[in-house]
Amino acid sequence: MRTGHRIGIVVTAVVGIVAVVGVSPAAASGTRTAAEPNTQHAQNTAHAQNKKAKAAPKKGPRPVSQVLSAVDAGESAWVRVRWKTDRRVCDVQVVVWGDDDVVIDYPGEREFTSFSRGDSLGLGRADYTSFRVEANPDGNDFSLLAATISYTDCKRGSPLLTHTSGLMLPARS
Repeated sequence: MRTGHRIGIVVTAVVGIVAVVGVSPAAASGTRTAAEPNTQHAQNTAHAQNKKAKAAPKKGPRPVSQVLSAVDAGESAWVRVRWKTDRRVCDVQVVVWGDDDVVIDYPGEREFTSFSRGDSLGLGRADYTSFRVEANPDGNDFSLLAATISYTDCKRGSPLLTHTSGLMLPARS
């Protein structure tokens, strides 16, 4: 159960208890005193908050970790980025870039990489993308990279969505 859903249940329960306990003879007769809370308003507010928590925007695919495995400086090596998603995604392409001290190559002489099992990823699933990298950092122990993932939501005619994440590539001297 999600945290937002739990919070909504607790808020609704508290509002319900306050409504039952807070009923006075004046409230039962329909007369409200200034000191009594408007329980209907509180219930509506709790319901709206609960709906908002349930309708939180989906983020799409994101890296599990932004730190890549270490590579030897000046040597070419394959690295992986593990991804997870909170929605089904299709037509996935990932492009990675860094500064002038980093050379990046993709599998199959393409201009991008995709997941190991194809170009889609299901709800709640994880997979990885891989690419070859050669880092020659100038006195640093790491290089900063950026990965832009583009994807659709698997529906006909859906727009192309993108998200860029920063990655850190440790380099051993």
